[in-house]
Amino acid sequence: MEKNQSLINKVSPFAQITEGQKYIITKNLPQLIQIVLKDAAEFQSTQIQKLKALQQLKMICCIADIGEYLTQIFKLLAKIYTNDDKYYLNECRQICYVIGLKVQIDYYLPTLINQARFELQGQQSKTLCNLINMISETIVHENDNLDLQSLVYLIGDIENVYSDCWEVMECVYYLEDRIIGQSQQELPIYVRQLFQGLLTIRSFNKMDCEGLLNQLSKKCGYTSVTDLHANEISLILEQIVNQEHFKTWKHNTREFLKFKAIVIGCGDGISKYMQQIIQIMKYSLGGDQEVELRLEVLLLLDKVVQIQSIKDTIKMYSAVLISQLLIQSMVWKANKPTVKVRKAAVIITLQLTEMLNQEEILELFPALAAPLKSCMTDDWAPDLRFASSKLATSLIKKCQILNYEIIRDFYPSLLERLDDSQNQIRIEITFAIAALMQQKYDSTTILEYIVKATLIHLDDSSEEVQRAVFECLSKCPEKGVVLKEAEQAIKNFKYPRLCQELIKLMS
Repeated sequence: MEKNQSLINKVSPFAQITEGQKYIITKNLPQLIQIVLKDAAEFQSTQIQKLKALQQLKMICCIADIGEYLTQIFKLLAKIYTNDDKYYLNECRQICYVIGLKVQIDYYLPTLINQARFELQGQQSKTLCNLINMISETIVHENDNLDLQSLVYLIGDIENVYSDCWEVMECVYYLEDRIIGQSQQELPIYVRQLFQGLLTIRSFNKMDCEGLLNQLSKKCGYTSVTDLHANEISLILEQIVNQEHFKTWKHNTREFLKFKAIVIGCGDGISKYMQQIIQIMKYSLGGDQEVELRLEVLLLLDKVVQIQSIKDTIKMYSAVLISQLLIQSMVWKANKPTVKVRKAAVIITLQLTEMLNQEEILELFPALAAPLKSCMTDDWAPDLRFASSKLATSLIKKCQILNYEIIRDFYPSLLERLDDSQNQIRIEITFAIAALMQQKYDSTTILEYIVKATLIHLDDSSEEVQRAVFECLSKCPEKGVVLKEAEQAIKNFKYPRLCQELIKLMS
């Protein structure tokens, strides 16, 4: 069963051992190996005694035919293989190294896998970690002799049980690293399973998987990691949608974290999966979901919207994203601390409105108006009021033909912001009011009221607000209306200078 005696000799602790000594060890192997295994496993043995027993076991593995004792040896190593003691760890690694060289893979690998499955069923995570590490060390010299099917199935079963356990998944990472590095011909057959395992590992955000993903993509014929993501996530997303896993997600659920890793890693390949992603996000943004999950989904959506290479796709789906995902996220609900969620939704909507045409905005406005007004009047969230004021400005500027019902419903909320406690918000809302004044009015009644209510703030104590209001009123196309109201208002002004300039401009 020996495969490479020269490599074995390199790690043998007794390179000068005589033929007579080899004969004695071989002849008395059954008794010797039991003594060594007992000394190494004995609870009362000192550290030096255990270390000596491991060295003796390594010598026996180098010399004798240890095939029939593999199960006992692996059980021992699984108990004492630890990163806590570098001396134990080094000896255990070298024993695994020797076994990998001395014994045929079709004999030792099934033994290791069976023991790993036994520990998996018993949910003994520490022993399972040791066995996974032992597999990685034992197969170090194998190439296409690896039983990829058994290894990949083992990894899949481990992931199903321990996907939330970093200690186990970290060991799986190093096993996958070994498999990907040493396999070639059969690797493309199992690329999806290996990829899915790396996605789970990546979702912990504790280890950079980019190098290993890049190696996997090249060996399996993909041009890049992005190409690998784009082609291999279809089945994963399909499973998430069909099995409706997303209905039980929390912000720290492993499946959600994997979903994030998928979306972020997909890059421009995400275009093919927008419908599935929107479906998943829509449910996750529902008002009954936990706030942390909703915020995480919105932050993920923001990253998608900012991918420059898929701008055309985002533009095509922009109205759908607003109507199905973002409007519901702006809605205020009692006893729900959702300020961050609403603010994120407003900011993303602001980005998307830049891609919409007038017809699309007019179609969205009836559903968007109520939650937007709610955001603009949130007394406890100045950042939210400011962001929603900017959104109101963007929407009105892009619509030259707002109907009378929309204007009548919307303008009081804009005027109310002129009395905001934050000057920055007051200044911002003047841009929205200026855009509203550009609309066509069948009757000047509403316009007169808007001008009159705005003119009051031309006498504000803040010069910045005065200047903003002046710029706003000076853009009104109905100069006669502004002139009439300004001549009436100036009589009560404390600071009449700008009002005088406005009258002069409009005359």
